[in-house]
Amino acid sequence: YHVYCLMGDGESAEGSVWEAMNFASFYQLDNLVAIFDVNRLGQSDPACLEHDMESYRKRTEGFGWNTYVVDGHDVETLCKAMHDATTVKNKPTCILAKTFKGKGIP
Repeated sequence: YHVYCLMGDGESAEGSVWEAMNFASFYQLDNLVAIFDVNRLGQSDPACLEHDMESYRKRTEGFGWNTYVVDGHDVETLCKAMHDATTVKNKPTCILAKTFKGKGIP
């Protein structure tokens, strides 16, 4: 089985998120997939990294995670990344999904 954890970019500013990512990497939890909805917006202000996907990628890889950066509005690409995550051994996977709030809504 695999465990999927969906979180926003705003909450990823919390230290507890990175403590959990460190734990998962240390214990090589290759059945864990974190999906970050990087929509650039926090609760009341922009998230600190906004849409800087390269910084998010460097951070997650620095914590020892296999990382995919995808267009969060492309369902086929998201599905492929989730499938590919099931083939990774000895490390957890993070899917960084770049999105825009309200995309496609007039």
